[in-house]
This record gives sequence, C-alpha cells and structure tokens, in this order.
Amino acid sequence: METTLSSQENHSYLREKAGYFFLDDLCLISAEGSDLFSYLQTQTTNDVNELNPGQGQNNAIVDRKARIISTFSLHRTGEESAVILVETQQKENLLNHLNSFLFREDVTLTSSSHFVLALQGPESQEIIKNFTRSNDSIPEKPNDICKFTFEGLPALAIAKSLTGEEGCVLAFQTESEDTITKKLLELEQQNLLTHIDHHAREVFRIESGIPSYGKDINDKNILPETGLEHNSVSYNKGCYIGQEVIARIKTYGAPNFALMGLIIEGDTLPLPDSEIKLNSKKLGIIKSSIFSYSLHKNISLAYIQKDHRSPDIDLEVTIDNKPYKVRTCLLPFYQPQTRKDRSKALQDKALKLYQRQDDLDQPVVLLREAIELDPKNATAYEALGVFLSKQNKLDEAIALMKRLVEINPEEIMAHSNLSVYYMQQGRIEDAEREKGEATALQFEKAIAENMAKKTNEDKVKQDLAEREQKISMFKQVLEIDPADQVANFGLGSVYHDLKRYEEALPPLQTVVKEYKDYSAAYVLLGKTMEKLSRQDEAIQTYREGIAVASKKGDLMPLKEMQQKLNQLIHSNP
Repeated sequence: METTLSSQENHSYLREKAGYFFLDDLCLISAEGSDLFSYLQTQTTNDVNELNPGQGQNNAIVDRKARIISTFSLHRTGEESAVILVETQQKENLLNHLNSFLFREDVTLTSSSHFVLALQGPESQEIIKNFTRSNDSIPEKPNDICKFTFEGLPALAIAKSLTGEEGCVLAFQTESEDTITKKLLELEQQNLLTHIDHHAREVFRIESGIPSYGKDINDKNILPETGLEHNSVSYNKGCYIGQEVIARIKTYGAPNFALMGLIIEGDTLPLPDSEIKLNSKKLGIIKSSIFSYSLHKNISLAYIQKDHRSPDIDLEVTIDNKPYKVRTCLLPFYQPQTRKDRSKALQDKALKLYQRQDDLDQPVVLLREAIELDPKNATAYEALGVFLSKQNKLDEAIALMKRLVEINPEEIMAHSNLSVYYMQQGRIEDAEREKGEATALQFEKAIAENMAKKTNEDKVKQDLAEREQKISMFKQVLEIDPADQVANFGLGSVYHDLKRYEEALPPLQTVVKEYKDYSAAYVLLGKTMEKLSRQDEAIQTYREGIAVASKKGDLMPLKEMQQKLNQLIHSNP
C-alpha cells in the first residue's frame, strides 16, 4: 500500500535526498536569429554579450522608471539561439515588450512546446544523469544549460535551484509527458526521490527568498526594491531602458523600501499586504508568509523601510494593528551545505562510528556516499580503502585507489596505499612500482615547495617595498588633508596587511567618523579590532557597519560583516 508523505516529510526528504515537482507556473520561450543577442543587449538589464553557448544568467526588463516589466532567466543554447525561462503570468508582458521593439532585426520569439519539471536535492545529480544518460554534460554552474535526447526527442537541463538545494529544471517535449511521469513514479517506488506537494514547494520558495510575481513583486515595483538586481543587473554594459535610474540608486543610496526576510514569533501568520508599523510609523508591508520547516518559525518576505533593514534586529511591531515580535533577516532564510561540506560531514561521521564500534559496514556505506558527493575527497578515499582492506576486500580497495589516481595522478597517498595493498596480495613488482611512484612524487613535491618558498620570499620583499612606498604617499596626502577618505582607508589597509594593527586603527577610525556610509571601512575596522582582541568593539563596529550597508544596499560587505558578527557572538556567548 502506497504511503503519502506529509508536506513536512516531503520537505525533509528533499533536503536530505531528492524531490521533484512539475512547473506549471513556469514556461519556456524559444528565441533565435542572427540579431538575437545584440537585440537583447539593448532591451535587458544584464550583459547578454558575456554569455557563451551553454551559459545562462538571471535577467530583467524594466521601463524608464526602472519599474518591472518582466523578470526571467536567459540561457544561450547556440550561436544564434537561446531559451528564456519565465513565470507563466509574466510571459505575455515579456513577449509584448520584446515584440513591440522589433523592427528589422532578425529575431524570432515563440512559445516552446516543452513542459518543465524541477529535480532538486543533494542526491538529485545522479537522478538527472539517469535522465540525460550522461556523466559529463550535466550543468552545475547556476543557469548553465545543456541539450540531451530523451526517448529520441530533444530535451534541456538548466542548473537552477528553486529550493535552496542544488538541482536542475528539466524541459521535455510534451509527447514525453506520460513516459516521464511513469519514470518518476518508478524512482519514487525505489525510494530515490519524492514528489513535492504544492505547500512544501511554497515553503522551499519562501525559505529560498525567491519572490513570486503577483505575490511579492508586480509592475509597480522598481527592480532595486526586489533584491533581484544583485544577480540580474550589469553595471558595466551599454545603454538599456531604465539604466539611468538603476545606476543612480546604486551610486547614491538605496530604495526607501526593499524586500527582505522577517522571522515572526508566535503561531499566527500575518496576511499578505498587511502593514507593519513601529511606534505608529509605517515600517513595511508583508508579502508571502509561511511556517518554515527548516527554521521551525513563521517567516515572511516583506518590504522594509531602509532605516530598519539591518539583519538580526528584534523589533516589537504591529501587523494589521495586532502586536508581533519579529526579527529582521537577510535572504535567503536557508543556506544549504555545499557538496564538499556534505561529503566531509559524512566522512567525519564514518570515522567517529569506526572509533566507537568494530562493525565497518555502516562507515563503509557513509564513505561511499561521501565520495559520490565529492569525487575528489582524498581523505574519504583513503579511509574507505583502509576499511575495505580490513574486510579483506583488497581488490576493491585497489580499484578505489586506481580511481583516485585517475582523478588526481599526483595524489601521493593513493600510490602509497596501492603499494601496501599490492604487497598484501604478494604482487611484489606492482608494489615496488607504486612505492617508487610515491617516492618520486614526494621528491617532486619537495622541490616544488622549495621553489615556491623562494619565489614567495622574493615576492614578500617586493611587496614590502611597495607598501612602504604607499605608506609614505598616503602620509604626504594626510599632511595636507588629515580627513582624506582615500588616504586614510589606504593607510589603514596597508597597515592591516602588514599586521601593524595598532597603527591601522587611527586612520580607519577617522574614515568611519568622517564618512559614516563607507561600508568597506567598517569591515576593515572590525577585522582590526578582532586582531587586537577587542572583541566587544569589533561586535559594535560590525553592527554599525551592517546598518550602514543595509541602508545603502552594499550586499557584499553586508554579508561579510554579518558572517563575522555571527562568529564573534557564537564564540563569545
């Protein structure tokens, strides 16, 4: 009898293994023509000319006031062809705009006959390989695309996370739908993946901080309000409609309201479009809300006023005139582990199990999973080889080490272990050969390290001379203008790099005092405070810097300071 999983069980299954869902709310547009990319370059916010066949990007089209016409992702499939993945309800806006500006350009845009589904989760890659019957063409970089054939019909795989986990969007011809559905059900019965219901998918979407058109964004929003400009705008490309407004916001500040996360205490979810007030003043407006299975809290996407967009700030507010306790949060709410992180965690778990018990079966299973996740995890290979040899599975241990040598011919440990295993089998000649190979690699490594050390010493001397020259130059400028921004920050940076932290403090403190919106200076000042073991002052500096970066929309320094602050707070409870 078939067991139906709850939404929460679906969610956990995908986070740990893999899951799929059909994307009825997304569609593909086929685009081709000799003028395709030169035309799209003039109409869209991102740099289309940077794309090579097989690559993709997030992109958008805005009006002259930078209000959203459509958001989408563009994927180049050939020299004169691409596909566009767009929300179904944005498709008409996108096509109307692109077609209305076409005159003599050789560009054809047509609705694709594909249907699309998402395969997501840490173990989804093997399932995707099963569909594409390929080991080397699965796209991994976000938005990259590859073509493959399924049941004799053309299909597409696009690397795209819709859940916070790795995975792909797969596009098949509509004639394949019944076959695909049958295959997915077979994989479900083999406990390789699960079908994700609508509610669980919505949890994934909001946890991942992905705004939905009609729910979280619409044609009244300017693009910088949505946060989508961080990965869908090029500030270096030529002119496009709305560029001036977007560039001005980037240069001179941040939008008054912008989308971010709220973690909400209590059991009651606020309604969409409810007004958030702080001391009777409008703080923001609620958009999508849901109970997060990852955080075990209610969460919301909300537009928050710029003076309150610092993350991890607890506030007592009213939402729709009802009292709530909320905490501001950077998007996404959920940060997944990388494949390497998961591989190392499985490896560590296997080694701990081995220390506690004599049975090697479970550690061996865990190490095999670790290697599947990260085929270059040399430590997992070594441990698995040792465990297999203890189980007298020398042939398998040898095959494992040979595989590692194929992946990394310079892995000394692999040759050393092969020598040991061959010796245990009485294959003296093979053992001596591998021992010689390991010795030669060790010798080459020692020579390379000595050469690198000598080169590094020369480089250090050259860098030191250049830095001393910069210090002299910055000091000359400061004699004329003691508050000069560039000279103070430059002097503080050089002193910090030279580990002269006490000398770095005064110029960096001058920068944050005189130029209170200089996010990068807060980052460097906080790091300097940490090096001087002035942890409380570092925490305060990062908090002030996070508030500044949040208002300006300086995402990179904001995230770096947030990470540093979290590390300090956790290490100094």
